Amino acid sequence: MPGSRQINDSDVKPIIFREYIGVKPYPNTLHDFPVDIINSNIDQFHFILGFAIETYDDNGNSTGFFHPYWNVHFFSPEKVKKLKQNYDNVKVVISIGGRDDKHPFHPASKVDWADNAVNSLKKIIQQYNKVKDPWSFNIIDGIDINYEYIKSDGEDFAYCVGDVIKRLKEDIDVSIDMVSIAPSKQVNSKYHTLYLAHADDIDWVDYQFYFETLKSKDEFKNLFLSLSDVYGSKKLLAGASTDPHDACMISQEDFLEGVIDLLDAELLRGVFIWNANDSATHAPNGKPFSFEIKVQQLLTELG
Repeated sequence: MPGSRQINDSDVKPIIFREYIGVKPYPNTLHDFPVDIINSNIDQFHFILGFAIETYDDNGNSTGFFHPYWNVHFFSPEKVKKLKQNYDNVKVVISIGGRDDKHPFHPASKVDWADNAVNSLKKIIQQYNKVKDPWSFNIIDGIDINYEYIKSDGEDFAYCVGDVIKRLKEDIDVSIDMVSIAPSKQVNSKYHTLYLAHADDIDWVDYQFYFETLKSKDEFKNLFLSLSDVYGSKKLLAGASTDPHDACMISQEDFLEGVIDLLDAELLRGVFIWNANDSATHAPNGKPFSFEIKVQQLLTELG
């Protein structure tokens, strides 16, 4: 990394680690949150439940009526409550959208979609919050926007999703205090339009580096630095994947070496991993979640 590169933030310190979970039906052994991977020295550890997916009409238009795709028995309100009672640094977020072309963003009516989305997401969040104790912490802390396929233009995407974000943040019945977006290369311009319109309401940017072919740690770092100029170094998080289908994009070794360099230069706030289901199933060394544990060690020891 060029030594002359400076980002104008005085406190870009690593404070956060995030893990997508529930996004795949396997393995059956992952029937609760894997608490052994939580590093108590990290300021914030987020589990991101995926996905809240929506229904589509006969014309393939998204309706905004969301429902949980994750196994609500494995990751039930009671289990989330217990998790947060036992681990002060843990937060739980719901991700909306989907990773495949079966779940695109493509509403017929912007107003109807936003109204339906607010109401259906509020229902999911309140279902979890039913188990909270009076005057206690929220069961669900926020939402994550993760559409990999966006058929609408950037302005419509920003209008609809931005409206949902703002209304849920202002709704005292759900009291979410955290919103993240998950751009990737093919839809980055549309997420950027959303970000420019609603930057004050967006807390984290989970950029999916594993959707791009990055052949070295330097290519990874250079992309990270470019994105820091776009989204701001205080909000940008680096994303890695344990999904075998993403293995050819950037190696875990190059990612880790790049993370070390970014930490040494005080340019990295945190990392997120896609996803716990594959980490529990396809660990290359036979040790589930070893990658997550290693990343958190770097964040806490080098930060």
